[in-house]
Amino acid sequence: MTLLLRKLCRSKIFHSCSQNQIFRSSFCSSTTITQSKLPLKPHSFVEDYLLSTLGFSTEKAASASEQLNHLKSLENPESVLNFLKSYGFEDSEIKKLVSWYPNWLCFDVETTLKPKFEGLQSLGFSGPELTQLIFSNPVILRCSFEGNVRPKIEFWRGIFGSFELMSKSLRAKHCLLNFSLEQRVLPNLEFLREFGISDERITLIVQRHPRFLTQKLVKLKELAERVEGMGIRHDSKLFVWALNTLLKISKEKFDGKLEVLKSLGWSEADFLSAFQKNPIFLTVSETMLKKKIDFLVNEAGCKLAELAKSPILLMFSLEKRLIPRYHVMQVLKSKRLNKGKYSLLTIMSYSENMFVKNFLLFHKKDAPELYGWYMSFHKRRGHFNSELKPVDK
Repeated sequence: MTLLLRKLCRSKIFHSCSQNQIFRSSFCSSTTITQSKLPLKPHSFVEDYLLSTLGFSTEKAASASEQLNHLKSLENPESVLNFLKSYGFEDSEIKKLVSWYPNWLCFDVETTLKPKFEGLQSLGFSGPELTQLIFSNPVILRCSFEGNVRPKIEFWRGIFGSFELMSKSLRAKHCLLNFSLEQRVLPNLEFLREFGISDERITLIVQRHPRFLTQKLVKLKELAERVEGMGIRHDSKLFVWALNTLLKISKEKFDGKLEVLKSLGWSEADFLSAFQKNPIFLTVSETMLKKKIDFLVNEAGCKLAELAKSPILLMFSLEKRLIPRYHVMQVLKSKRLNKGKYSLLTIMSYSENMFVKNFLLFHKKDAPELYGWYMSFHKRRGHFNSELKPVDK
């Protein structure tokens, strides 16, 4: 029996195993050869269209076409492109729009695109203004117009106070239409109103810094507590500006500027005093703060304590205002023409026209070269504008 089993194992089982091994080896070898001979996947007609019509790269076309594989023809993409071009979109703009969201090529012109464009026109947008609005806010094409886009535009128009200011901001890529009114903007607005900040004041700051109302409410509340902790009450006119300043400056940058000013001679009390008087001065870069303080202290003779009391001096342009005006006053002093007692703050705070009128035109007969120098100084540096054209009567 033992000999019989040994014979069976050798003749059948071993033979079977040997055959299986040979089969597997043969199959793998055949598969490898077959796979190596498979032709590369040809471009789909959609890929070819993206390559030839929109100028996509091969990689970009392949990626975008994956979202468009359900298309059976190019009729709809052609219809979308022709519609966009009819409204003035450039080829480069269409290419970017499609690269951001390829499925736009699947939109139905009559039921999706046309009603949105006509809706925007009914709100006052037209021509290049309309195309720029959509290019800066492509979310418009993906959202419900009546349920989402129209209410947002009407809300922001009310906040900005005019169509012109609202349109300019929306076209400036502030992404205001990306934020939910109910979840983000309106809670912020309600919080600010509860703090006693008037709508007029909110409008004023939003006009200058459009994304003021789009912060997370938690962050806004935290910063409001910081502002009050630094000595600016919520009923102060400076509160909202201090809040906006801290929104724009990270805690690291805030601490960095504090250290810079301390290294230049300020105490923390000086820093806090300056913040309470004009929090916006902290938006000046560390490098420019150093340059301005160096000039004001070492050349203009201003004391550090005076700067803490009048931080607005740090807001004036070094090249356009501080240096040239100081030079004018020094020349007038050397000629004994400046008989009034003007503080540095007063001199720098004059509007351009008033400064020219009171200190240059008034002394033009006695110091004609000074007037010419000042005007050419601004012109050479590209500072010459309509404000800097006083009439010499």
